Amino acid sequence: MRIVHSFSRWICWVSVLALLGMMLLTSSDVVLRYIGFPIKGTFDIVGLLGTIVIGLPIAYTQLLRRHIAMEFLESVGPKPMQMITKSITCWLGITIYALLAWQCSLLGAKLWAIHQVSDTIEIPLFPFPYVIAFGCALNCIVVFLEFCQLFTKLDEK
Repeated sequence: MRIVHSFSRWICWVSVLALLGMMLLTSSDVVLRYIGFPIKGTFDIVGLLGTIVIGLPIAYTQLLRRHIAMEFLESVGPKPMQMITKSITCWLGITIYALLAWQCSLLGAKLWAIHQVSDTIEIPLFPFPYVIAFGCALNCIVVFLEFCQLFTKLDEK
């Protein structure tokens, strides 16, 4: 779990750098546009960096328990019922994020096959669905490890 936590945190910092790049690019474009020299492709680049900002920190957010959780359902009833509810929630999360990763991978392959590029400065679009797929797949691992910890805690008691 420690390796996944460290890797997720490192990936989250990549996302932070992408967000910083978005801020600097947008601010620079506003200032330069005001004096008559807009930066070509700002809209495309900011949109593509947005996929990095959104896709990469999913697993780290899960590790910090910052996602919306079904805590109300998980805390109602006796302990065995809570374990069952938490298990179902984990497996639903794994399933949904696995489907998202799979579909994003398919989209990335399709964009690769048709050589789709951004409108203004023609950046290839195929890597960006793969970034989201990677973030979702990493989150599947995190949720699976949380599921395994449920039973580890149960064995300790």
